[in-house]
Amino acid sequence: MAGPILEIVDLEVVYRTDRADVRALNNVNLKVFPGEVRGVVGESGCGKSTLAFTIMKYLDPNGEITGGQIIFNGEDLEEKTNAEMEEVWGRHLGMIYQDPTASLNPSLPVGEQVIEVATAHDLATRKEARKGTIELFDRVHIRDPEDIINRYPHELSGGMRQRVGIAAGLMGKPELLIMDEPTTNLDVTTEARILDIVEELKDELNSAFLYITHDLGVIARVGDAVEVMYAGQIVEESSIDDLFAKQHHPYTKLLLRSIPDPEGRKGSLQEVPGSMVDLTDLPAGCNFNTRCPYRKEVCFEEDPDLEETGEGHRARCHFAPITNATPTAEEETRRGGQPVWEETPGGKGGVPILEVKDLKKYFGGGGSWLPGVESQPVRAVSGVDLTLEKGQTIGIVGESGCGKTTLARTIIGLNEATEGLIHFNGEEINRSVSRRSRETLKRIQIVFQDPRSTLNPKRTVGQAIARPLVMHGDFTSEEIPQKTVDLLRAVGLTPGLAVRFPDQLSGGQKQRVAVARAFATNPALVLHDEPTSSLDVSVQATILNLLLDLQDGWETSYLFISHDLSVVRHISDYIAVMYLGHVVEFGATEDIFQPPYHPYTEALLSAIPVPDPRLERKRIRLTGSVPSAVNPPSGCVFHTRCPRKVGEVCEREAPPNRSEGDHKILCHIPKEELNEVEPVLSA
Repeated sequence: MAGPILEIVDLEVVYRTDRADVRALNNVNLKVFPGEVRGVVGESGCGKSTLAFTIMKYLDPNGEITGGQIIFNGEDLEEKTNAEMEEVWGRHLGMIYQDPTASLNPSLPVGEQVIEVATAHDLATRKEARKGTIELFDRVHIRDPEDIINRYPHELSGGMRQRVGIAAGLMGKPELLIMDEPTTNLDVTTEARILDIVEELKDELNSAFLYITHDLGVIARVGDAVEVMYAGQIVEESSIDDLFAKQHHPYTKLLLRSIPDPEGRKGSLQEVPGSMVDLTDLPAGCNFNTRCPYRKEVCFEEDPDLEETGEGHRARCHFAPITNATPTAEEETRRGGQPVWEETPGGKGGVPILEVKDLKKYFGGGGSWLPGVESQPVRAVSGVDLTLEKGQTIGIVGESGCGKTTLARTIIGLNEATEGLIHFNGEEINRSVSRRSRETLKRIQIVFQDPRSTLNPKRTVGQAIARPLVMHGDFTSEEIPQKTVDLLRAVGLTPGLAVRFPDQLSGGQKQRVAVARAFATNPALVLHDEPTSSLDVSVQATILNLLLDLQDGWETSYLFISHDLSVVRHISDYIAVMYLGHVVEFGATEDIFQPPYHPYTEALLSAIPVPDPRLERKRIRLTGSVPSAVNPPSGCVFHTRCPRKVGEVCEREAPPNRSEGDHKILCHIPKEELNEVEPVLSA
């Protein structure tokens, strides 16, 4: 094997702050070889991004390398000045960021920004660079690159901007490309395309990648080897196959157990107890001892070394390799206790909590400012039917732009329906939220994707939770403080957090506050719009367990929107698959995950990053992007992208309903043929 393109030796990084020094990296060692994708995984705050920015010499002014070396192509980057690094950046060493919007200049066409990488390093003339940019755009599967090259960032979708970022990173043909969470918040279909690109480039260009992510399914898909980080240290390193076959460090074991089972087995997810340690006040001994279920006395006295525990496998643990036996120390358990509210009378079944019939929501349309011109409406939701029973969960899945969020906002009354009926607990509520009854407002709540956008930064956590109690509850001013404390405890937060402001909480804590506020009025229906999409897997497990516990406690019904099909599978009783405003498949959860499939569902399932490299999947990739909802395709709305298109009938006629019990598939393909499709996943 050739020598490493990158070698990090005993790297230490400290951030100087007024409060204390933050030890962000502590004695980090790793190597990346040509043609290798080396993953770096761990929770937020473990040091993954600091590692990336240190390699690039992009540290904040208060960041300081206090020890170690960064050897790239045989040279120590720490000894290079910024002027010398300008010869390295882009040409030899590139980086792709989590948010491509933050790295793209909004005032320049995207093509100009990629061309500049080549011309700034004198790698090509402007004419050659333009031609190379078009070729790169085509390589990263951007359709119509001659047109896209002249567009501005705001004119592109998130997935397109991310592909532009990859093209910019590749323009100088760097020997090493660092990717920092490049697929977070992307649809599974877009994410699958990005991961395909990584595999292609690794094989064709022999490029090396340092892939940073909290998604173990992603690294199982594209990685060759992986480093698991905790509190600024590497606690385990291994090949991908070895790591998923057997974990030698307790932290890695807990991370993998916190992910929904890839084969659909139910049950509570294993949470990682506690939270990331304070990097300004690290514990004596092992950094993980405050959360480890296997800890013993020695763990509080000595810091273990990263040592060989098997061929090509190393772990930082006094007792590595950890077996699958019961922990020898008392294992911390996840939040206990019962909900603090009174259970709603009745049981499952009977009158449905929610019935949606032929629901449509169009935006715009009608007259135009141009004389004699009629504008067409955006058909965001087109004829959706749903029935949700008490205590059940319907998951809504699909790509961005398919109408998931518009459906939720119309049901809750933030959008007023164009046509159709919405019945809640037997009452017709097809009206805006401002015209709904006080009782309806109490009984339907929503939890949004980003709690920061819904929590007032000038109000404390206690005030945020108490507000719905004041507005809709039947409590006196003397009772409200105790009810607020009870709600905080119910979602696993300490009462002391009531006096804090949102910016003093972690992402997982803010999401729990949002859940507590939603449950304050004893709702019968809660709508969840991507509530776990930006969370670490450990925090995601906590939120999912919390939602299931709350649902069991008082039989609340959920409408759960997500692009993560593994999460939806874990929490849902039924799943509705949406495409361009239509529900193209609906059924019990396990019916959705096994044949027969709608072709769109099959493509979504094939794109899921499964956290187990031993599972094989069919490779199905959709071409193009979701058509415009202003002018949707005739016939079957999916026919322009369908890999199983029957023929012209798909273009002319709306597809028939291939129903079997509660399982509904809208497709022209005969039921017998759908039944013969092989499963997407297999051992």
